[in-house]
Amino acid sequence: MSESPDNASDHELLEQIHAGRHDAYQHLCDRYWAAIHRYAVSYLHDDARAEDVTQETFARLSDTDARPTGDVKPWLYKVARNKCLDVLRRWKRSPTHNRPIKTGFDVARQTAGPQTRMARDERRELIRQIIADMPEDYRSVLMLKHFEGMSRSEMADVLETTEIAVKGRLVRASEHLREALRKVSGINP
Repeated sequence: MSESPDNASDHELLEQIHAGRHDAYQHLCDRYWAAIHRYAVSYLHDDARAEDVTQETFARLSDTDARPTGDVKPWLYKVARNKCLDVLRRWKRSPTHNRPIKTGFDVARQTAGPQTRMARDERRELIRQIIADMPEDYRSVLMLKHFEGMSRSEMADVLETTEIAVKGRLVRASEHLREALRKVSGINP
């Protein structure tokens, strides 16, 4: 355990956490807190509850019975997703709802003119709305791929399925999005 937390891999940090090094826990939180929180907000559309889910997710790192056996990042997303789905079930709400998905990447480019920015913002909002209305299986793969930048392997870990199933869901979700865009706006992406 001589590895400095600054240079340690996720797995090494996890081992250090279980050896009682609080600084290792802080480093792992620093690496993934913002992304997990953003992911929870995209599910719940409630910043306070997303913060609770994020805290509960990271608290599981200290639980020796629940600690990840593979990669830490997909495990954190899987725990956060399950906690978000639990919250939605308690709220008696479907994971598919009519609120815009907030990604945290909504900064307008300064180089485009006002009309271009407005058209791009309208299209982005339309896409968010379509994704928010999709079945949860489709919405999950699109969010994990495009908003969280995960590989198929990582998505398979999070969603507890195979890479082939993830690939199929991505294809169907993309087709669904393309068709919905065409119907709603006449846009052929």
